[in-house]
Amino acid sequence: MVGGDFAANLSRVGEKDNYDYLVRWILNPRVRTRPYSPSEKKDLGPEDYAKHNLPFVFDLDHSRSPNDGHELVVQQMTVMPSLRLTVDDARDIASFLLTQKHADASYAPADFMDDPKLKAQGKVLIQHYGCAGCHEISGMEDEGRIGTELTNEGSKPIERLDFALYTEDAKLGVLPDGKKSPRGAWYDLKGFFENKLTDPAVFDHGKYKPDPMDRLRMPKPNVTKEDIDALTTFLLGSTDPTLPQEYMYKPADQRAAIQKGWWIVTKYNCIGCHQIGIGQKSVLMGLPQFQSENKQNLPPVLTSEGARVNPEWLKSFLANPALSTTDVNRNGIRSYLQVRMPTFFLSDDEIRTLVLFFEAMSSQPQPFIPQKLPPITTAEKDMARQLFTSTAAPCLKCHATGDAGHDKNAIAPNFLFAKERLQPAWTERWITNPALIIPGTAMPSGLFKRDGDHWVFSGPLPPSFHGYAGDHANLLVRYMFQLTPEEQRSLVGRTPSSGSGN
Repeated sequence: MVGGDFAANLSRVGEKDNYDYLVRWILNPRVRTRPYSPSEKKDLGPEDYAKHNLPFVFDLDHSRSPNDGHELVVQQMTVMPSLRLTVDDARDIASFLLTQKHADASYAPADFMDDPKLKAQGKVLIQHYGCAGCHEISGMEDEGRIGTELTNEGSKPIERLDFALYTEDAKLGVLPDGKKSPRGAWYDLKGFFENKLTDPAVFDHGKYKPDPMDRLRMPKPNVTKEDIDALTTFLLGSTDPTLPQEYMYKPADQRAAIQKGWWIVTKYNCIGCHQIGIGQKSVLMGLPQFQSENKQNLPPVLTSEGARVNPEWLKSFLANPALSTTDVNRNGIRSYLQVRMPTFFLSDDEIRTLVLFFEAMSSQPQPFIPQKLPPITTAEKDMARQLFTSTAAPCLKCHATGDAGHDKNAIAPNFLFAKERLQPAWTERWITNPALIIPGTAMPSGLFKRDGDHWVFSGPLPPSFHGYAGDHANLLVRYMFQLTPEEQRSLVGRTPSSGSGN
């Protein structure tokens, strides 16, 4: 098996799901199977719409109940994003996923599914075991949780924990399996939590409970010894707030933005595709198809994203990664990538938090003030054009232009996006030493060399540069940020179209 473990394992999904469900889920996981009416406290179906001679259509534009006109819940909460696929794409993926099953997978007949008497019994069991506390079940939306409140579990007096028939053994240091506890007596919160997590039914052992409904209901979690240690530590730390506020880690500077942003990054598993922290590896980086020369097709490294991009542009990109309201079946910036930045349906607050997170990670000042570049003269434009098409630095050899014929081998973004997307200061640092910012990047280093207090192009200099005392890297950045579509089209054909860059 390959891939990450953030989401469900799909290696046997073909044994579980049906085709129509998979197509619907892959196409748009946010759309509910049926809309939920909070006022009627039930899901609505085709019959509710038919009574009013209305088609069974519900989405954000058709979100009113046909029965009473109240607002419906038409989308479900999930971190699974929209990949902006076509219906045919979704069908192809669903067809492949249905093949993911064990060759000998077979199941006994389920004739009991047709027994109407079992429905009422099933409802009682669902209520008893608290299934609706985790799962959405039609008709049980108002069911409460059955578990113990754990907010301040670490402050609970030992007398309120039921060690049952193991009370004396716990005080003597004898474990439920009869062995001696390595730490002696375990009649304390730590001992209770560890044994409860190891075997949730442990404190029923030895008791006479002929009725299964009287037994402890906590299911056995799929946890390791390390998981149990972590959970026990968390529960022991879940205490009444007795520490002074000044002892608590509540930063007020940029560290607060990083702290809040990591919750969003973790929630949506951004590190599954992107490298965000120095040295952190994404899941995609470990896949076979992205090894050796195919590394250039990985999603961009975001270690310096806050310094690289204009935060206003980043807001629009996070809200609409396609950067289009019509052609949504594309990557908005890197059309050449083999993976697609999905749409996560981020809220305005989540987008703002992520933008501040990336700025804080790059130690950017607040508020953001766009850098103004001096205009480029006609003579400077001609000089920059010669650098841009130099055989020592053929920029369009790697970067996209929007021309399909040229872009078939492109592995870097279109320069026309630079003005609204990038920050000039970062761009200048990037072209002078890209490997320092992103080690292993395909963008070549050594294009410029330091001469006193400014950068000079390392390749052969055209005669027009003789006597020019300006910074060559800065000149190229100014040219790039004032590049027009007409100017770029005039450059196509002067350089080959295949290679490397970012």
